[in-house]
Amino acid sequence: MKHYAALSAAAALFWAAPSHAVLQIAADVDGNTFFCADNQAGCDQNANIGVLTLGPTVIGGVLFEGSSQFQTIGPPTNALLTNSVQITNNTGSTATIQFAVGGTDFASPTDTFSAAGSGTWLNAAGSTIELSWYGDTANDQGASSVADLPGVLLASDSFVAGAGASAFSTGNIVGPWVTTDPYSWTMYASGDLISGATATLAGRSQDITANVVVPEPGTLGLLGSMLIGMGWLIRRRYRKF
Repeated sequence: MKHYAALSAAAALFWAAPSHAVLQIAADVDGNTFFCADNQAGCDQNANIGVLTLGPTVIGGVLFEGSSQFQTIGPPTNALLTNSVQITNNTGSTATIQFAVGGTDFASPTDTFSAAGSGTWLNAAGSTIELSWYGDTANDQGASSVADLPGVLLASDSFVAGAGASAFSTGNIVGPWVTTDPYSWTMYASGDLISGATATLAGRSQDITANVVVPEPGTLGLLGSMLIGMGWLIRRRYRKF
């Protein structure tokens, strides 16, 4: 019975959700760097695990307002999201902005991902942005810096601002993401934002999601039968000695 109990415990551990995860953000504006991790004193204003909220933050003369990052671990759905209400360049010249958001310990198994990004430039013609999404089956932490992008590139898209109010959107990007172990995601964005009294990037959002594949009832039944069978064989074998 001890061997059967051990097998049952191992099966329960296999299907259990991860016990912890790390959410963090890194930014760089013209060489001026910033970093904050979930629940880090002095920067994260939300005490909830999986929610990283920044107050108004100035990095290299660029003002970030309403910046929030969210991590959700399934089942049923894994999700990583970053957004900001408004980014304003007060440097007096075009600023090069980079930032990365990373999360670990997303639940498996999964087979596809869905990613999206959007925002609106206001009076910032000529500004640019490139959005990228990375996945790492080794579950390495990303976004310790803007260059910390573990794993493989899953998707990317880029845009250039037009005159007046210029919106951009990637639409829904879907691709394969086949995993059987906990994994990490990292999202990256970079671009140039021109300076001006009313030049801003508003409503910036970037996210990635994946549904955790739940085995069919027949599959769970087969797994249970296999465990029972293995337990019976082990008991029979040890009774011979």
